[in-house]
Amino acid sequence: MSIPKSQVGYTLIFMVALSFICAIILSVLAAALAGPQEIAKDLDRSREMLISTGILNPSGYFQVQNEQNEYVLAKVKDGGRLEASSVQIIPTSDEVLSVYKARVASFLVNDKGEEKTFKEAGIDESKYLADFRKTGYYYQPWMLSYKFFLNPSEEDLKAKKKSPVEGYVFPVNGMGLWAAIYGYLAIKNDGNTVIGISWYDHKETPGLGADISDPAWQKQFPGKLIFQESADGKTDFETAALGITVVKGKVAEVIGTNPKAKSAVDGMAGATLTGNGVTDAYKTVLSPYRSFLIEVHDEYEKKQK
Repeated sequence: MSIPKSQVGYTLIFMVALSFICAIILSVLAAALAGPQEIAKDLDRSREMLISTGILNPSGYFQVQNEQNEYVLAKVKDGGRLEASSVQIIPTSDEVLSVYKARVASFLVNDKGEEKTFKEAGIDESKYLADFRKTGYYYQPWMLSYKFFLNPSEEDLKAKKKSPVEGYVFPVNGMGLWAAIYGYLAIKNDGNTVIGISWYDHKETPGLGADISDPAWQKQFPGKLIFQESADGKTDFETAALGITVVKGKVAEVIGTNPKAKSAVDGMAGATLTGNGVTDAYKTVLSPYRSFLIEVHDEYEKKQK
C-alpha cells in the first residue's frame, strides 16, 4: 500500500518546520545564557586569582596571615576587609567580588617597565580583556597586570584609600598536551618571589597533566624565585633566565642543591609534555615583563635600605 504524495509532503513540511522552531529556541537560549555564563566565568577567574595570591585558599575559604605570618581562616567584613575567624565560612559570590574589588586592581605595563591605567592608555578595559583573553596579553604593546593590596584597615576603608601593594599577578597562558592552558602567577612586591599560582582552564588528562590544578602540586611554588640565580648564588636581573622550570622527576634528584633548584618544581608522573608546556608558558609570558619586574625589585631594595 503506497502512501499518498500529499501525506509525504505534509510530513516533510512538518519536520522542516519543527527543526526550524527548535533551532530558533536553541539560538534564543544560547543568547540568553551567554551573559550569565560569562559572569560565571569572570567569577571563577576572580576566585582563581585570589587563590594565587593566598587571599583565598584552594578549599574556597578566605584566609589572613596572623602575627606569625601563618594563614588562618577569615570572614568578610564591610568593604571587603577580612578578619580572622574560628570557623570555616564558604563566602558568597558577592563576598568574593567585594574582596576582589577591595584587594585587586588591573593596570597596564609596556616592555620598558612603564605603567599606565586603562584610562591613561586610552584603552577600553572590557574590550581589551575580551579581545585577547584566549591569545594572551603578554604580546600586546600594553600588557595586562594586576596589583593586589594588603588587607585594608578600618582607617583605610573610611578614608577610601588603598592599602600598600602586597604583590602582582600576571595572567599566564601556553600550550599543554592537548590544548591551551590558562592561569595566574602571583609575585611578591620584591618582583621575584612567588606567592602562588593557579591554572583555571585546561584540557589536560585527569590524574596526569590535570594535576597542574591540584593544590598539592601547586604547593611547591610559594617561595620559588622567577629570576634564576647563577652558580655563585647571585642574580643578574638583566640577563638571568626568567620563569619556573617543571623538571622531569624530583628537583632534589635532578638539580640537587644547585641554586637553579630555587626556580624549579617537581614534575608530574606521566605528564612530561604538560610540564614542558607549563615551563614554556612561564618563560614566554614573563619575558616581556622583565623591565617592569626589575623596576619593582629595585624599588623594593631601596625601601629595605
